Amino acid sequence: MAQKTGVAIGSKPRPKLDPPAPGDLLGAMPSPETVAVIDVGSNSIKLLVARSGTAPGSVATIFAETIETRISTGISQALPSLTEAAMAAGCRTITELARLAQGYQPKTLRIVATSAVRDATNAIQFIELVNEVTGIEIQILSGAEEATYIGKGLRCDPQIAGIHNFIQMDLGGGSLELIRFAHGQIEQALSLQLGAVRLTEQFIADRDAALSAETAARIAAHVSEALQASGFSFEPNAAPLIVTGGAFTVTRAVLAAQNEQTIEQRCPVLHKQEITALKAALMALPLHERMAVPHLPAARADIIPAALITIDSVLEYAARDRVTHSFYNLRYGIAAELLS
Repeated sequence: MAQKTGVAIGSKPRPKLDPPAPGDLLGAMPSPETVAVIDVGSNSIKLLVARSGTAPGSVATIFAETIETRISTGISQALPSLTEAAMAAGCRTITELARLAQGYQPKTLRIVATSAVRDATNAIQFIELVNEVTGIEIQILSGAEEATYIGKGLRCDPQIAGIHNFIQMDLGGGSLELIRFAHGQIEQALSLQLGAVRLTEQFIADRDAALSAETAARIAAHVSEALQASGFSFEPNAAPLIVTGGAFTVTRAVLAAQNEQTIEQRCPVLHKQEITALKAALMALPLHERMAVPHLPAARADIIPAALITIDSVLEYAARDRVTHSFYNLRYGIAAELLS
């Protein structure tokens, strides 16, 4: 089931559009200064409508929307495939987001897909379905391309404009991207199969129950082993760890709610101590109680324990006591390229 979690950013209202005819979503007169990007992730599908910002190379958000649509059920299987229900739900969400985007008359609308579609044995069937309904072809990003675009997106964030040496971590439903920047350039980029949906399927048999310490330990060990085998370097220790992706956005939102703040009001710095405490608290709750936690989307309540265990394990492995969250992710990297 799709669940909306995003809202318009800025003062421009959401357009009210009539349902388009199949294949006619791009029929309006385009705006030469506006682009739109739809990111088909494992656990959600996101839209960004943007234009060039005032600073060179910057991206200004016009509208953004996220709809929780998990298309990645079965992603941990040896031969993963998208179910008929997942493809139908994904297509409905993409169609709705494309319709919203068209209200802003972008010169270009690009749809990209990451881990769930990339790994699916029947990816071409999903691509053909979306193309038939929208007239737009999905571009499947490789792990390296995904990491590169995430890195480009982060460079659009004004809060890190003066930081040139840092490490970025993006945690999604299907994969974990790690990117090391040196002198403002990508020096190393990896995509690891450590997404929250994937690990939940692999390790958590009963999602309705509280998570045992033994299961948490197995997930943590798996993450540490994967990091060790990857050869990714978190050196130098002074390099800040900047994080993006749905898991971190939800973590920041839940921590904000504990202090009766909005996510924007909450400081973007997340300390390991509070992440570890939140992990322990949510692990101890059965699913129905987790679903009632303020600012935790119900559609993510089953996977948040695995996400927090992964985050905590990476921080332990990397010898970091804090991370800085950014909203600038893959969509911004693609938008920056389209606007250049």
